[in-house]
Parts: sequence; structure tokens; C-alpha cells
Amino acid sequence: MPTLYHLAALAALTGCATLALAQPMASGSTPVSLSEILPYKTAPDKALLHYRALQRLKKRFDAADMDGSGSLNREEAAKAGLGFIQRNFDHIDTRQRGDISFDDLKAYVIQRREEARSR
Repeated sequence: MPTLYHLAALAALTGCATLALAQPMASGSTPVSLSEILPYKTAPDKALLHYRALQRLKKRFDAADMDGSGSLNREEAAKAGLGFIQRNFDHIDTRQRGDISFDDLKAYVIQRREEARSR
């Protein structure tokens, strides 16, 4: 059974995934159906939505990783049309390495969601 932390993380990632999915799609990308982004009314449906959003974001992240390094640099994010990552790259890349992992992205999204909730 997921803990409250896991559910909060999934909620944060849903916000990021929604932003990522709203960006222009790169050629060859799969379009998103409305049923995948509209909010659901029951808790199991919401958990499924969060899981799907996380999977889609991971899939787009992996597809953008042209060199197979497991991380994205600015050019890969730009070529893939990941505007959310492009705009926030410096904040996501907290170690100033010039590339970000999916874990870096998840951590940024969770941090940003918690900051928004505390306002």
C-alpha cells in the first residue's frame, strides 16, 4: 500500500507530467488522449492517473535521451520539445553538471509542488 509520501510524490509528478504533455510534441511522439489527462473522481482512478502520467513523462524523458546516457542535456530537452525541462533546466540541475537524470527531475517537481502548497 502506498504511503502518504508516495502519493504526494505521484501528485507532484502529475503536475510536471501535465506541463510536459502540454508542450509541443516532437515528431514521432504519441498524442495524449483526454482520458489520460482529465481528473478522475475516485481515489483509485487518481492513483492510476498519477501512475500513467509518471510513466508517460518517463517515456518522453527516455525518448529524448538520444545518446542513451540516462540523462538529458539542454540540447536533448530542446530537440524533444520538453519546454518545462528547458525553462527550468538550471533549477533541476542542482549539481551544475550540464545534464539531469529522471531522479533529478522528480526531486525538482516534488520540491516545487511542496513550495506551492506552503504558499
